[in-house]
Amino acid sequence: MGVDTQRETGFSRSAPAPGPAAAIATPLPAETHSTVGEFAALRAAVRLLAEAGRALPSNRDNARKYILRASALLQAESDFREHNADCKAGLGKGRLAPWQVTRVRRFIDANLSNKIGPPDFADLTRLSISHFARAFRATVGETPHGYLIRCRVERVKELMLETDLPLAQIALDCGLTDQAHMTRLFSRVVGVSPGAWRRVHVAVIDE
Repeated sequence: MGVDTQRETGFSRSAPAPGPAAAIATPLPAETHSTVGEFAALRAAVRLLAEAGRALPSNRDNARKYILRASALLQAESDFREHNADCKAGLGKGRLAPWQVTRVRRFIDANLSNKIGPPDFADLTRLSISHFARAFRATVGETPHGYLIRCRVERVKELMLETDLPLAQIALDCGLTDQAHMTRLFSRVVGVSPGAWRRVHVAVIDE
């Protein structure tokens, strides 16, 4: 009743198929490898579901385990195919794939209090710094540096509205050098100083 662990995962591609030695030695094209992997994953899922059907009358716990493993296998294959499609779509247009944009945005949001920049983003997206910068601008519509500044300014606004922290501390919490640095960036992006912006908006909230 057990299912071979290697066959369940769908990673038995390296096992040589019967046939002439020359055919075994000849590497398959990349697209063929992908198709073989998809079929292997589907076959493994079908085998697991068949095992679940056989186990169901006598052992519901085992049947449930087979179903969960089949579900996980199919979900992994779905995620893999979606990831590949995103990569092809992004690279074909000189843009970042959706997963790359999401990864960068989440990283920035989680690390605004730290010193971060293009080298970090390039590593996250597995691109060179120059390639990432071009693709990011083509995708988002602004440079990575400009986007990072805008995110920091938005975080400054949030902290000014939600806390009573002094501006000097807010600057540090948003990854900026000091209050003067924050004031320059904030004034350039928003058009007024942080102090003036805070007074106006806090007064509105208090009313």
